[in-house]
Amino acid sequence: MPRAKKFTDPTDIAIVDIHRRFTGAMENIRLEQMSPEMKQRYLTVMKSLTEKLELPSKPLPEILGEVMSEAGPLIFQAMQR
Repeated sequence: MPRAKKFTDPTDIAIVDIHRRFTGAMENIRLEQMSPEMKQRYLTVMKSLTEKLELPSKPLPEILGEVMSEAGPLIFQAMQR
């Protein structure tokens, strides 16, 4: 997918690069190693985060707080395995 914007700020460029690396690691390494249950938990968290990020009027600190409270129990369950 082509980048929607050309960034010039070094931090913005680093964020775009780490997102690309994250996607590559998930697609090329981690997804194959995840159990079906783990995939469902991961999908739940990522779907919620993405839907919230797509709301331009929602402040980022509010999004982070909501996702942390939603993801916390799922992360705790994963750590217990």
